[in-house]
Amino acid sequence: MLTLHSQIKLVNNGDVGITDWRWRWSPTPDQELSVPIVTGSVEASWEPNARDYSAFLGGGYWAEVNNVQLATDWQANPPRELWRCEVGAGWTGFSTRADYAFTQEQRGDQELVVCYRINTDNPKGEIVWSHSDSVRFDPGGAGGLGGVGPRATPTIFQDRVLTLGATGILNCLEMRSGKVLWSHDTLGESGIANIMWGKSSSPLILETEKQPTLVVVSVGAPGASLVAYDLETGNQVWAAGDRCSSYATPVIVELLGERQILSVNEDYLTAHRATDGNVLWEYEWPGNSDSDASVSQPIPLPPNRVFLSKGYGSGASLIELSKESDGNIMALPVWDPPIKKVMKTKMCNVVVRNEYVYGLDAGILQCIDLERGKSHWKKRRLPAIGHGQIMLIGDTIVILSETGELILVEATPDEYRELASMRVFPEEQVTWNNPAFASPYLLLRNAEQAVCLEMPLQ
Repeated sequence: MLTLHSQIKLVNNGDVGITDWRWRWSPTPDQELSVPIVTGSVEASWEPNARDYSAFLGGGYWAEVNNVQLATDWQANPPRELWRCEVGAGWTGFSTRADYAFTQEQRGDQELVVCYRINTDNPKGEIVWSHSDSVRFDPGGAGGLGGVGPRATPTIFQDRVLTLGATGILNCLEMRSGKVLWSHDTLGESGIANIMWGKSSSPLILETEKQPTLVVVSVGAPGASLVAYDLETGNQVWAAGDRCSSYATPVIVELLGERQILSVNEDYLTAHRATDGNVLWEYEWPGNSDSDASVSQPIPLPPNRVFLSKGYGSGASLIELSKESDGNIMALPVWDPPIKKVMKTKMCNVVVRNEYVYGLDAGILQCIDLERGKSHWKKRRLPAIGHGQIMLIGDTIVILSETGELILVEATPDEYRELASMRVFPEEQVTWNNPAFASPYLLLRNAEQAVCLEMPLQ
């Protein structure tokens, strides 16, 4: 006999709380959307400019946009909604180039890369082109709590769009048209299974003086923890490392005078030499990609420090690097204890300003100082922020809450000062996607809707 529970599919937030429910036999919102057949092209205005937000977190170590200040009185001068449209499922954000925004989404059995026009007169948005792959990431069991669809934000470089889908498909697309230049099934070629909540890290562009420009992705296979491909040809250049991947994106940085790629893996922070991928040093950072997953980015603090944070009750750590007489690199914790119960960032990343770190500690906004890991303030508010996302724009922290509220907070260690707020998405729609800002346009989305807001500026 069928019970009511067996006929209902629950929609959960990041704390496994129930936000909505649907009949199991009903199509999901993404299955009700048609796959757009659009073969337009990006116009001549695609050349890069200073306001581009060209990669995950804008291409920086944390999400930050400088040289612009937001107006903070949203009663007198509120954000203006330019357009709003339905989108397919997934947790990817937008990246931008000139007047174009790129994201990934799931519509039925097709995983898409979609190019939208930012400044359009169409209140329902305007798709310029789309590319589709016939795959659908829809995990069952415990993985089902993470939802359907792609997770990773596209990376824009020169005239190309690089994407990594939830099942490990790496695409290099022509930015003007979405035409496939080359593609790899990274998991299939490595002979490994997917991690529970799908591939979530964005492609990293690695420019070198003597070698071709590389596209580096986290694969997580033995001997191929990271894999680098030639941007022009798609040919594999190197593969290195043995660690299983987590859900973070690799970053390129110079530490101790050496260029290296930092990758938060399942249970280690691993540093790879930029020239050939060989492992330079590792630091144990416990986790399991099928349970207490590592999601947050490593925060390099040159010349020789790295900040780490993690949810599931773990906390944050500051490590310092030193080079021994034999050339080996040692990584040791700065704080005592090594992991402090602050900044437990389950699904989000932190921002850093003037030696202070701001982030969501188990869903509550917190400010700590870098030197000691001491909490300066921690603010619980209603409605709760939850496991949302944050970014720095000028002197303000912009928060997109888990329930779809947009919140503006002053970036100060003195106290929590909320400046403005507005609802963007329905409260029952879970919102885990990172925002993107191409001044003056703030691009927001969740697994069902996308919104472009023209933000008031000072």
